[in-house]
Amino acid sequence: MLVVNAEFSVTTILNAVAHTVLGMVTTNASSTWNPLPYRSPGFGVTSNISEYPVIVLRSKRSSQLEKLVQQLAEARIVHNVFIDSMLGASAADQQAATFSASPGENRIVCVGLFGQEDAIRPAIKSFSLYKTSDALSYNGHETS
Repeated sequence: MLVVNAEFSVTTILNAVAHTVLGMVTTNASSTWNPLPYRSPGFGVTSNISEYPVIVLRSKRSSQLEKLVQQLAEARIVHNVFIDSMLGASAADQQAATFSASPGENRIVCVGLFGQEDAIRPAIKSFSLYKTSDALSYNGHETS
């Protein structure tokens, strides 16, 4: 499951989603995700795709995601977070900016979480599905 901050552009969200998912995958054994082979001889590929659905929810602001992160930590639900401080010229710059990041000055772009539905449902009940109209309503200006 992913919860993205609709305050950001689609390109920033996609970048954050990719990094968030990669981070979550590295913290668990690959078998956790139950990858299944999807063969496509026509395209000449075999893709490994998780058996579990990926649902993308939206948040209207970072404060909602900050609260979600606290709930996930308290419930010990596997999660990973992408903060806007993780955008920058180099990995070293991003790490330094993230070390100094704080709510109010920085915003969460994406939270990824993984767990049993009954465990995660209470934490995500206030979020709605991310829709195409969310991306289209983006005003083109991210504020920092």
